[in-house]
Amino acid sequence: MRLLFLVLLLSNAIAYGYIRFSEGRAGADNQIMLLQIAPEKMKLLKPGTRPPPSTDAARVQSTLVCLEWSGFAAGDSVRAGLALERVGLRDKVSQRETGDRYWVYIPPFKTQAEFDKTTGELKSRGIADFSIVQDNSQLRNAIALGDFQTDEAANNYVLQLREKGVRSALAGVRGAKTITFVIRDPGDAMAAKVAELKGDFPAAQLKAAACADAVTAKN
Repeated sequence: MRLLFLVLLLSNAIAYGYIRFSEGRAGADNQIMLLQIAPEKMKLLKPGTRPPPSTDAARVQSTLVCLEWSGFAAGDSVRAGLALERVGLRDKVSQRETGDRYWVYIPPFKTQAEFDKTTGELKSRGIADFSIVQDNSQLRNAIALGDFQTDEAANNYVLQLREKGVRSALAGVRGAKTITFVIRDPGDAMAAKVAELKGDFPAAQLKAAACADAVTAKN
């Protein structure tokens, strides 16, 4: 059974997404079949006349499933792209690139007392829009003061903070460019091959999404 096959092949998250959209496709197929066998809905067409497009058929097409593969370790995205070509998915694959982000932050503190003092000073200066970095990087427990699209915007905000008396704020790059591969409507066999490839890229994440969510992906 197709849905059970996907459950066994992909992770729980991938299987859930694929089942969700595949069920939508199956439901639309069933509706079309019901229309075909219902006498009161049948119409005779003149020879050479093509039937009007079915709204149910359009709905089937809109529920096509895409697989999104992202989160590669440094240098792995090139290997992953070549691997997708080797399994015959070149015509179904597009990719989306996410650029660098810039941020303003205060580096982590050596003691809790220093941390509490700095956060208190920020609030006293009217700077309440900040958060604490909770990941496992070297900047864990740093104070994040804002994300920006450009280096210039980040540095301008540092200058504004210094005018308010915040001297420890820095500007820097937060995260490198990342690649997301989008595989459009791969089908069961190709989805199985992609799931097998994932074993060679443990840092990457594979998930299912509606193809409509991937229309901005660029070849």
